[in-house]
Amino acid sequence: MARTRLEILRPESGESVDGYLARGRVLDAGGKLEFRPQEGDSLGEYLLRLRAASDATPEAVEENLGGFPADVALTRAELARLESGYLDLVNEQRLRVLATLYGIPQEWVLQVAQYHVEHYTTSLPATDNAFALMTARALQMDALDPEARQTLEKIFSEIVSAVQGTDLNLPPDT
Repeated sequence: MARTRLEILRPESGESVDGYLARGRVLDAGGKLEFRPQEGDSLGEYLLRLRAASDATPEAVEENLGGFPADVALTRAELARLESGYLDLVNEQRLRVLATLYGIPQEWVLQVAQYHVEHYTTSLPATDNAFALMTARALQMDALDPEARQTLEKIFSEIVSAVQGTDLNLPPDT
């Protein structure tokens, strides 16, 4: 089943952070339920999965949030740190802005960050979050030569099959 794509909700020219967050508070979760948090999600992994689902580059995130104050805006380097699990850049307003940018309910991101939210949503079972990071980082495989891409695809396939317990008819280790 192919995942749907998240649509970026860009700030309007000159829009205040409060105005942007107000627009984000009324976002409907309908049609986006597959992007709910998964059991065991780390904040960085969840934000990376949302960015990948929206096809947003770190440059696009930086550009879209660049008009906001420094405690909300993120540079590409700061976004990479946040997605890698460094929590020194986390604050509630920044998380709400990122959720709004990715077009999902703000409470989902706050819930993953373990903030108190009024309405908790049921987390999805942990199905692919172990591989979400690998998948998101493998998105640039198109830039590889065909032989390298084929080798990586085989390796990923073997890893997924091993975790899922399927038999690849590989010779046993001796």
